[in-house]
Amino acid sequence: MSLANNHEQRLDRLFADYRTACPDPEPGANFMPALWQRIEARRNPALQWVALSRRALVGALALCLVLGFVMGTALSSSQFYQSTYIEALDDDAAPEDLAAMHPVSMETAGGSGGAATEQK
Repeated sequence: MSLANNHEQRLDRLFADYRTACPDPEPGANFMPALWQRIEARRNPALQWVALSRRALVGALALCLVLGFVMGTALSSSQFYQSTYIEALDDDAAPEDLAAMHPVSMETAGGSGGAATEQK
């Protein structure tokens, strides 16, 4: 029993020392603003940069997601991506058709060793 009584006395002494070291603050009208001023005074400027960079990272991630969604919906509604490769080739003008639309004469191509240019 003496051992348990000794532990209780040591615990009571510890609590008494704690009460004298850390007195209860007097609550008043200015208690919370003063507490926040002390907290803000102890803040590290490097931690403020870390918090700012985290916010910027979250904002950039949100912007990327929004732009990805917008671009994804814009491209999915595009007629270009609705057709297959073969259909796209079929819709394009064939090289033979392009040659018929823009005929090349021998004179403009520089044909037979420059003889056509000498006749001009």
